[in-house]
Amino acid sequence: MLTIIFITFNLTLYSQKIEIFGGVNKNIFHDYNKDFHITSLYNSELGYTAGFGIDSIKIDWLTVRFSMQFDKYGGNLEANYHGLGGGNTTVAEIDKWIISLGIFPLNFRLFHKIELNFGLEISRLINETYKGKASGWQIGQDNWSYDLQDKYDQFSSKMYFGIKGRIAYDFNLSQSMIISPQYSYYFGLSNEFQEFPEYIKSMRHYLCIGIIKKIK
Repeated sequence: MLTIIFITFNLTLYSQKIEIFGGVNKNIFHDYNKDFHITSLYNSELGYTAGFGIDSIKIDWLTVRFSMQFDKYGGNLEANYHGLGGGNTTVAEIDKWIISLGIFPLNFRLFHKIELNFGLEISRLINETYKGKASGWQIGQDNWSYDLQDKYDQFSSKMYFGIKGRIAYDFNLSQSMIISPQYSYYFGLSNEFQEFPEYIKSMRHYLCIGIIKKIK
């Protein structure tokens, strides 16, 4: 992912802005599962993020923003499946560390101060910690229970993708330096886990501060 950004950066000759940013995120696990046999409960959790972005990259007629960032996020969940012949429950507490590449082809500037960016984000899992239990029952068999750490070497999915929007307000410190408070919202489209409850997805709110350098 770094290679893509640097190749694009080297090919363009237009004026650009390079940004370093950091702040907090609030993760909310969610689902739009339609199976009435399944019920889920979630608790959100605060995390943190840090990264960099490059604005005003020209690709033909498009002006594109790229970003790369590191996130730590997580939360608690309880998922229940109840069928006619049995059921199971998973209770877990998860923390994840991911690295993400954002590509924003839709970019707008309002009143020379407000930046609006809309695009896609692709992420890869770097590390995770989790603890919890899965338990269940089935007609004609004994009830069962196990710790998640005893069964899974990796509970989370390896790759994620979703849509992301960003709004930032630029305060000029000088002709070439800007400080930029900003809010971003990520809506995940891919599953967060490999096993039940694999249907869970993530949406995250971000509050960050960016330091921007204008270059030509």
